[in-house]
Amino acid sequence: MLKMIFNQLWNQRRQNGWIFMELLVVSFFLWTVIDPIYVLTANRHIDSGYRPEGLYVVQMGAYNESNALYNKEQDNDSLSKAAYWRIVRLLRQQPEVKSYSISYTWAFPNSRSWSGTQIYADTASISREDGYVHAQRYDFAAVEGSNLFAAYGMTDVRTGGELKLPEDVRHRAFISERLARRLFGTIDVVGRKVYQYNKEDVEVAGVFRDYKHRDYEQPYPLIVYMDTDIYGSKYMAWDYGLIIRLKDGVDADAFERRFKKEVGPMLSIGNFYFDKLQTFSELSDTYAAQSGMTNKLRLQYALASFAVLCIFLGMVGTFWIRCNARRQEIGLMASMGAGRKTICRQFLVEAWMLVTVAFAVMLPLLLHHAWVNGVYVMEMKDYFVPNPDYWQNRFGMHFLLVTVLSYSLLLVVALIGTYIPAYRAARTLPAEALRDE
Repeated sequence: MLKMIFNQLWNQRRQNGWIFMELLVVSFFLWTVIDPIYVLTANRHIDSGYRPEGLYVVQMGAYNESNALYNKEQDNDSLSKAAYWRIVRLLRQQPEVKSYSISYTWAFPNSRSWSGTQIYADTASISREDGYVHAQRYDFAAVEGSNLFAAYGMTDVRTGGELKLPEDVRHRAFISERLARRLFGTIDVVGRKVYQYNKEDVEVAGVFRDYKHRDYEQPYPLIVYMDTDIYGSKYMAWDYGLIIRLKDGVDADAFERRFKKEVGPMLSIGNFYFDKLQTFSELSDTYAAQSGMTNKLRLQYALASFAVLCIFLGMVGTFWIRCNARRQEIGLMASMGAGRKTICRQFLVEAWMLVTVAFAVMLPLLLHHAWVNGVYVMEMKDYFVPNPDYWQNRFGMHFLLVTVLSYSLLLVVALIGTYIPAYRAARTLPAEALRDE
């Protein structure tokens, strides 16, 4: 059967030429469109390293001289600090709040800023100015119950349990699994020292599971520092973020309504005022939109849909004409006992061979394109070293997966586009099909 179909395609090569050329072009185009979709989707499904459910950011603002509510007498560091502590204590006393954190604005996921640093495993590397790992930096005030790890739901990489803050947090820090492995090659590093570029050393108090700062990015090596106090300034509203986690079983919608109606107005203390309450999911959506990720994905899906539509219409048109031209052949097959499934199968096999040959011809060019230009990678910081544990960071596996996805999508659409005219032709009665024979 395959030999007969191959001969049929070869004999009609001129008629098949235009759809074959379209398949070649769309094969290349579809591969380049699916590549970023695959990477962004794969990154999105990497475990975030924290629990976003029931997690909120309380955004505060501060009045300035141009505002009628500005209080000049309250505009000094000590009074600003006292006012901020009153706000913090009001938040932590709410019955729905389980834990909270006073985090810097770069120290919670999908926040508007990012902070990085150079971390060394020893002082010799600092002297040589090599051997460092570029790491993301988080800071929070570990005082009066403020606990970033408990609020975010970050866990110990070894036990999977809660990370315990040391009694004395000075000169101590927590690091991520990725940072520990890149510095020391192991996660058993509690008690060891790490150094910054200025030779300041901190002791590793714990190692947590890899953590994502952006949903569409991969986990970056991360170090978390702990402060023993907060500084006083009217800029605290923009420098700190108040993170709260709700207790299990709390009705989130009811909490939000009550908070905005009752709690929010109470937070207007001194020159500070309550701005908004945001879930971590809302932060994620906001950042994805502002950074262009949402529009990028929409564009890629639109381009893929356009390519798929072109192939669908092309296959429908080609096989509609072909089926009409081969009415006698179809009628003869039906008169000799061939069923509709057999007739449809022959045309589907023809479509499969066209798609497969076209994709195989284009495959070396796709490989050359990926090798020379590189496969798609998420735009991250200049010092980012991809983790080879993820398939999207391994060239061979990355290329194979995108190729399989592109070919599968192309083939499915082509077969659907072929089946419609083939099924219509197979329903033709033998006598009607052979009357012009």
